[in-house]
Amino acid sequence: MVRCPNYGQETSGEYCQWYKYPILKSSPTRWLKAQKQAEKEANLAAKEQARIEAEEARKARKAQKQAEKETKLAAKEQARIEAEEARKARKAQKQAEKETKLAAKEQARIEAEEARKARKAQKQAEKEAKLAAKEQAKRKAQEAKEVKQAEKSLKQIEKKVEKICEQLRAGKIETKEAIQRLSDITERLPSKYFRFTL
Repeated sequence: MVRCPNYGQETSGEYCQWYKYPILKSSPTRWLKAQKQAEKEANLAAKEQARIEAEEARKARKAQKQAEKETKLAAKEQARIEAEEARKARKAQKQAEKETKLAAKEQARIEAEEARKARKAQKQAEKEAKLAAKEQAKRKAQEAKEVKQAEKSLKQIEKKVEKICEQLRAGKIETKEAIQRLSDITERLPSKYFRFTL
């Protein structure tokens, strides 16, 4: 075991296993050459390390940019989906409101039409009732008139019959003539009111 000339750590081989410095075992020239070689290798290693770190940093930046880009795209897509869903919801709501208004309008139209028909039917019924009442009153008046006329005719007939009977009792006319006169009277009577059988 030997000690590192720079840090005093125990090591083995031609270079310090801890800090990569050459161990002096021969002439100064060989030591300088070994030191230069070590420095060259250290520089190359540092350069390679720096290149690797730079490449990793570049990849990390690229990955970060890609992740940010994907995040933005995902957020944009999510916003587009939400906007589309909101648009569809508003459209569905407007359609539902429109259909509700149309249904209410149609219901109001139907109710108005039914009310109009009911009023028309009521007016027609009232008109027919008035006409029927008028016709009934007219018939009753006509019947009353006919009854009155019949009563008047009956009184006149009664007078004629009484006169014929008086003449028959007084012997002024024969029985046959009396029957003939009575028969003539009955023939002129309306059959609706009077039916004589002699």
